[in-house]
Order: sequence, then C-alpha cells, then structure tokens
Amino acid sequence: MQDFYFEPRRNVRNARGDGADTAAGPAGLPAAVLQRHGALVLDPDDAAVIPGEREVFRSTVYRARTLLVPGDVIHDTNTFRSVNRVLGRIGLKLTAPRVQDDVELRRVSERVADALLELPRVAVLEAVARRPGERQPEVIDAWVALQTLRAAATAEPTGPTGPKEPTKRAAAERDRGSTEHKLDQETVNRISLEHVLIGSAIYGSPAHHGPGGLTAGPDDGNSGTGPGITDSYVFTGGDTRIPVAVCLDAPERLPLGKCEDRYGRRPVVAVLDTGVRAHPWLDLKPQGGGYAPTHTDGFVEFDKTIQDAIRETGRVAVNHGDRARQVIENAWDRPVTADPLVGELDSDTGHSTFISGIVRQVAPDARVLAVRVIHSDGLVYEGDLLCGLGQVARRVALAEAGPMARMVDVVSLSLGYFSETEPKKYTLALHGVIDALLGLGVAVVAAAGNYAISRRFYPAGFAGLPPQTALPLVSVGALNPNRSKAIFSDGGGWINAWACGAIMISTFPVDIQGSRSPEIRTQAHPDNKLPAGVSLPRNRESLDPDDYHGGFAAWSGTSFSAPLLAARMARKLLQEKAAAPELWLDDPGYEAAQRRALAALTSLGWPG
Repeated sequence: MQDFYFEPRRNVRNARGDGADTAAGPAGLPAAVLQRHGALVLDPDDAAVIPGEREVFRSTVYRARTLLVPGDVIHDTNTFRSVNRVLGRIGLKLTAPRVQDDVELRRVSERVADALLELPRVAVLEAVARRPGERQPEVIDAWVALQTLRAAATAEPTGPTGPKEPTKRAAAERDRGSTEHKLDQETVNRISLEHVLIGSAIYGSPAHHGPGGLTAGPDDGNSGTGPGITDSYVFTGGDTRIPVAVCLDAPERLPLGKCEDRYGRRPVVAVLDTGVRAHPWLDLKPQGGGYAPTHTDGFVEFDKTIQDAIRETGRVAVNHGDRARQVIENAWDRPVTADPLVGELDSDTGHSTFISGIVRQVAPDARVLAVRVIHSDGLVYEGDLLCGLGQVARRVALAEAGPMARMVDVVSLSLGYFSETEPKKYTLALHGVIDALLGLGVAVVAAAGNYAISRRFYPAGFAGLPPQTALPLVSVGALNPNRSKAIFSDGGGWINAWACGAIMISTFPVDIQGSRSPEIRTQAHPDNKLPAGVSLPRNRESLDPDDYHGGFAAWSGTSFSAPLLAARMARKLLQEKAAAPELWLDDPGYEAAQRRALAALTSLGWPG
C-alpha cells in the first residue's frame, strides 16, 4: 500500500491564505519553557503598535533579547549606526557579530556567497542610557525594538525622473552629520524577530506540557467531554511515545564500493533536528562522552564545520549579553531531561534518532547528515536554524564545484513556527535560505505541523507562495496507518503532500530510560529462573513506558511524515545509470542537481 501521495497541482496565487484559524499554537507554551529560553509570546491584543498602523498581527513566539539582522546591514557601518541611533531613543542598543566574506565560497559561487553574506545574524539587545549620565531601567523586548525601527524608517521619496530633492529639514540633518536618512523602509523590513520554532512530534506527558503541537492526555486543550483530538495516539501514562519490540535485522545496505559503482555515490538526507544517539541501525556507538560512527561508511555522518558554526552563533550571542540563550554545543541529542530531579524524558528526546531510522528503513543505501538545531525540549532558535541551513548551502555549493562526496540531496525539516504577519509584508530570512537551497538543486521537505488548523506553519507554509525556483518546496501532512488524514495534522491549500506519520515504528536511542517505573513488578516464578550466562532482567513486570533499551518506539506527528517522503526521494535517486542517466549522482553542478531532484519528484508522482 502506498504510504504517501501528492496533492493535485493548484494555482497557488488563488489558494486560500492562512485560513480563519486563530489558534495560538506555540503561544500555548508554558511559562517555565518560555523563561528557560528567554522567549516571549506576542499577544496581538496588547502588542506595541505604530500609530496609524493597519497591519493585523497574530500570535507568535520570539526571543526577547535578540533580533535577526542581515549580514550586509551589519557590515554597513553607517546603516548599523543609524539602527542604534533610533534604538537609543528607547534606551536600547544592538550588538552584532563581525561579518566576514567567505573567500573560499566566493571562488566557486558568487551567487551563493552573496546570499549567505546577506543571511541574518543574531544581534543582541542591551539597555543603554538615553542621555549621558542617566540611569533609567529599561524593558528589553525585541518586538518593541522592531516596531521602533519600523516607525522611524522612511522610504526615500521618488519622482517621475528619479529621487526628489531632500526637504530643508532632511538637508539640515545631513549637514549636521546625521546618517538616519539611510535607515530606509527596505532595510528595516529585512530586520526581524528571532522566532522560536518547535519540533513537530505529538507529545504528552503527566509531568510536562509538550510544545510539539497538540498535547496528549488531560492537557490537550479539549474543554468538552468525550475523547480528545490526540487520545487515540496516546499510550501508557499519557505519552505518545512507547517502547516496542522489532524482530527485524537492520535493512541490508550495499558496501560503499558497490554503491558507488551503481549510483555514483550515496545520496545524503540532511536532518536538522535534535541530533542523534547510539543505535546499531545507525552505525553509532558511545565514545568519549558523545557518540561516534562504528565504521567509516556509517549510516549517520556529522559535519564539524556546520556544528561549530551553530555553536559559535550561540556563544557569540551569550557573550554579547543574551544570557538566557541555550547554546547548541555539539551534534548529540542531550540532555535526556531538563528536570533531573523529576527524571521525565524531554518531549523531543530521541526525535532525530527516530527520524534517521525512518530513512534507514526506506533508503538503506543513503546516508543521513545529522545536524543538531533542536533542543531536547523541542524548541529551536531561528538564528541557529538559519546558520545550519546556510552552512548546508555552503557545503553543497563547494561540493557541486568539485568532488561530489560532500553533496547533500534532500533536507528534511520537522519543525516550524507561526508568523506574526504575512510573509509578503516583511522579508522572511528563512524563506530566502530555503530558496537558496532549492536553487542549488537540494530538495527541501518540511512538516506541516500538528495543530489541526489551516494557519500556515513555516517553513512548510512557504509552499503556499508562488515558487521562486524550478524545484518546489514540499510540505507534508500526516496520514494514519489506514491512509486517512490524521486528525492532528494541519491542513490547507499550502500543503502539497501527505505521508504516513501516525503510530510510526522506528529507531530510538538504546541508552534511554526515564524515571517512570512499571505499574507492576514482582518476582518470577521459581521454576522460571534464567539460565546461566543470560544477563536479562529476572523480574516479572508490566510495561516500563520509558525504558528504550530495546531500541525501538512508536510515535506520531508530521515530524515523521516529512522524513518518510524525503527518504522516498533519496531512494528514487538510487537508480542504475543505464536505466536513468539523469539521476547519476556524480554529475556536478547545480543544474545537474536540479535535474536529479525534479526527476526523482516526477517519478514519485509530483504533478509538476
């Protein structure tokens, strides 16, 4: 039975917008989680607005002390000084990292180098005196700072034959050395909030309120009687994950040499997620406080350059005063719990390991590039995600200009956020970097979200916009095992594909055990002692709901629909050269990559 399908082709210009849904979505995150990550919820009813502003804003979650500022704006000293002159009126100042051109990348691709130079960086807000010697407390709120910049920005007036002469006031300011006239509307529209994204697995637990969409159990938001939206996906203890036993060997994988002879190389699926942990199907083992491949041709690989860049993004922000920022230090999925005194597993612990296992089941001859951007409690900083995607684009551009061994073919994203405004109004940096990847011939597949609403969940929501490249963004909703649409999945005209995502079975870290215990534990019958040399538990007990030493779990969410379709694409790329020369994986260049990706999509049934 087919486990995915594409929606018929539709005119995206006539597609319905976000829908009438006004659900808060991630705005329902508990205060403790928001505080842990220095985040605030934008409430449209009491948000700071510009007098006369007609824009209708909607709820979103953002980091309080940071803004995302394009690299070229930071690099332009006069413009960045103008930004801080405006912010100084409300007692704030932005500190940004140094921006340097990528000389190595520029040698092979001016286009990609320019795009990544413009990629926004995390700039940190701090309080400053409005006047010399003044000490006045200031509230640091990125939304207020952004609205202040928007209010101050004025577009350069133009006439029928070019720029108009400046007014007397503008000329006087220029003569006094003022540079505020450079802070135009276009520049400010490229400065944005640093949104907080969340992972897209359904989660529910007696001890935590999960951020991954609809929660299970008593806190699922259902005020009426009867079964809730996620009740049918809930297991023991109100959790949507459960240990299962799998009686299968790891899917057979061709040796590297034979794979290269047949296909040119292994296709690579980049999974930007929680990072991974040990599992034999993923060829990973514990080593030195972290994890390492069991052999040189392991199923999961890491990229130190990418991970170091993400770590540096966080460390620089912390050094500049973003004290609540939790730095992604490495590629490993940890900690297991944010509350060690309670010991409940974090909502997204094992998320990337589970996703990688789906790819292993569908396309065992492929490889997963694991990039950690999601914290184990399911939250993602937009700055970290932008950095990770930008570094993937850099890796691809360098690979396409030389040996293709480091090429990435598909990016799988099981995360998202709700924007405070339509993307047409302000430039969304995430859309830009995804377009850059698509332009390089990298397929991007994104989860549609688990809120059972039609409000666009980004980045999957970008699929509802007119395409900027020949290669489309694929947004994926979830199907039940019987192939009906899962009740938790988002829906709407911006979703263009559906794949199984409910009660999926996949790999889970073998070194994970939470604090819950079996409801019943007793001694075994004396006639059923274990034979000598068998090192297994001796007790009789009911199911331990968070003991994953067996290495497999059942879980639900559009988080798992997206990588299933990404894996299907990778599998299509594994075609014999004689049968499908357009899919030959060693052909260099972004045009060849685009041909491969489009051919794979078309072969899967993409309507074109």
